Amino acid sequence: MIFRRSKRQNTDQLLAKYLSNREKVRSWISGWDCPEIDWPGSDEIPHPWGLPRGSEEQWLQRHGPFPGEYHWLLEARPLTPDISQVWAIWRFGEEHIFDQLEIEFRCVPDPGYLAEKLTLAAHAADLKGWREEDKRALHDWLLDGLDSRPLGEGVRGQKRTGFILFGLTRLPVDATTISAHLRMTLTDTALNGSPLNAEGEPL
Repeated sequence: MIFRRSKRQNTDQLLAKYLSNREKVRSWISGWDCPEIDWPGSDEIPHPWGLPRGSEEQWLQRHGPFPGEYHWLLEARPLTPDISQVWAIWRFGEEHIFDQLEIEFRCVPDPGYLAEKLTLAAHAADLKGWREEDKRALHDWLLDGLDSRPLGEGVRGQKRTGFILFGLTRLPVDATTISAHLRMTLTDTALNGSPLNAEGEPL
């Protein structure tokens, strides 16, 4: 009886983690201040699972605690002709541990606008250790990278803020469009390999 209760408790805890992740993705969609796009919302069930409509609750109780690796692929609808495409992927690993968040933003060449919107996307994600005061430093780094070379050339760079490792890639799409790809993962080391303390600073 004790074993069964412990197993049920563990299942409930894992399900709660899954539901928390799903809510985090949904709150990010509504929390990212970018009125130039519209999000259709996230699916009830993440990829790679594919289910017929109406079976979500059954899946949730049976597989929600133990889905393995999973992700939500989100595709926005641009509301202005200056933006051609925006998508994001939230990835989670075993036992519902956050893996990474990727965002791709395609629009007319406007480094200032992209730096602002990607900073707000990171702020809305509110990953481990993120602070309000981190916004300015991230924005400045993004602007420097996005505006560092001729827009017909590519740019790559990395920055660590606390426990968050940012990876930026800027590429030309055509004569009138550039693509900015921002990746966010969690790390316990600085860029030089030094371990981080509990506040996310190098030891």
